[in-house]
Amino acid sequence: MMFLATSSLGLKQKMPLKLVHYLLALIYNFCFKLIRDGNEGNMGTLFVNFVELVLRRSQSKSIQKFHLKTHYGFQESDAARLIELICWAVDRNVCSLTLKFDFAVERPMIRLPRSILTCKSLVKLSLGFSAFVLDIPDCAVCFSCLKFLSIYLYPPNSNSLQKLFRSCPIPEELKIKEWHDMDGNVLSFDINVPTLKKLKIHLATYYDDILVHRFVVRASNLEYLDLCNDYLACVIVGETPFLNKVILGDDVIGRLINEHPEDEATMRDFFRAISSTRFLSLVLCPHLYGNLPFFPNLIYLDFGFDILACFELLVQFFNNSPNLEVLVLEEVDDFCGYDNRFELECVPYCMLLHLKEIYIFSVENCLEVIKCLLENSKVLERFLVHIWSGKDKQGIQNEILNFPRASPVCVIEFVDYSCEEKKKLRSKFLEYR
Repeated sequence: MMFLATSSLGLKQKMPLKLVHYLLALIYNFCFKLIRDGNEGNMGTLFVNFVELVLRRSQSKSIQKFHLKTHYGFQESDAARLIELICWAVDRNVCSLTLKFDFAVERPMIRLPRSILTCKSLVKLSLGFSAFVLDIPDCAVCFSCLKFLSIYLYPPNSNSLQKLFRSCPIPEELKIKEWHDMDGNVLSFDINVPTLKKLKIHLATYYDDILVHRFVVRASNLEYLDLCNDYLACVIVGETPFLNKVILGDDVIGRLINEHPEDEATMRDFFRAISSTRFLSLVLCPHLYGNLPFFPNLIYLDFGFDILACFELLVQFFNNSPNLEVLVLEEVDDFCGYDNRFELECVPYCMLLHLKEIYIFSVENCLEVIKCLLENSKVLERFLVHIWSGKDKQGIQNEILNFPRASPVCVIEFVDYSCEEKKKLRSKFLEYR
């Protein structure tokens, strides 16, 4: 046995003690996860008791993974015992350390042991929910082998996180996630990491006040960028010649322009910085029209916007993306009153030679758009439509099937998937490699 995963506080049946000791001696992956089932009480403390019981019987001298995950609240008296568990893992040269737990009382500071800073075996570190503190000396190089860093903190602190970023010499993947910020902090990060390949920033708040978070990203080897933040007012990205995939969610661009129109120039610079990407997923608004750069490498484009209002913007993306192969149109609302003519003055280059797959999800009242796409995509192979309306589905399907098709090999498919099934249905290009 090389792996121990637990999701409850006890075993379903008893095993001989010698067998338990023998099995524990072979384990080098310890993943403890306690799922909330509605029974509160002192479950967090019982969880710590169980983990301690297992580790006391372990004879492992070196371990790969040590994960502690639970949404049950710990008592403040459990903090010292949790630190001892972390020290146990660090002393055994842990490679992957995940700490995600909460406290039933007002969140105490969890001061992580200093031995974690110099742990040469640690490659992956994930912190979440609690207010963790790392005593990093000024100008010190720590986490010498750390490549994957994930932070889910409450609330995050710009100064401490900035010091953490500077102390890691070779990180390749960085995730920053914050649930909500009770102190109204404004986050400002300068992420200057030449080795960084993947960056994911998801911020959220329950409050109506707009928080202006600013991120300056200087990562010349960046391949993956995922930004999801309604309140992201300004992101400055340096040159990213190796960028492969960009995800912009939760109307990042809409907030940027509607709430901060003075930053339109910054938005143009941002899109120029990501223009080398091959995969792009974003929520759009009409303000982007006229601000798009040329996307010479783009082969996969996923839109989440009102196609009826933004058809001209879609055409501009076609014109600026000559090698586009896959188009996904997401969540088109039931709007009416638009007087747009869904016609093309000239057929974009990508529709003539490269566009092979089109997926349209949750659509209604955009048959003219579907007709335009079908009669102008010369090499289209797959056209998939998800019709969510309870109206005359069969009539809509028949109308689409009778539209002229520019491609003789185009196959039209109709699906009626749930949200979960829809997420799974993607082209082979969607998977990031």
